[in-house]
Amino acid sequence: MNANTERFAMPAVSLDEQPACYTFTFTIPGIGKKDVDLHVEGRTLTLKTHATWQNPAGFREVETEFLRENYAASLDLPEMANAATLAATLENGILTVTVQKKPETQPRKIAIG
Repeated sequence: MNANTERFAMPAVSLDEQPACYTFTFTIPGIGKKDVDLHVEGRTLTLKTHATWQNPAGFREVETEFLRENYAASLDLPEMANAATLAATLENGILTVTVQKKPETQPRKIAIG
């Protein structure tokens, strides 16, 4: 294998549907905001990360069970999603991406006259 070949792991992801929006949750431990590339093209949402963690000077790692990995995922947004409304936050290794549903697909109360 070529030493320059990038390797990516698939992050754990979940999708939650609410009446007005969809929420995607990605688990990307050890990744900072500056290391995340998140973009949408058409209905395809793509996530790609590059871990840049370096041990502090003088630090010697004796044992670790935590892998510092690069992550990549690509998934299609639901047809009812309005890609122009995408918003994302990253906190404690959890990337949350919210996309609103198109207004015409959201539930609405109908007045009876």
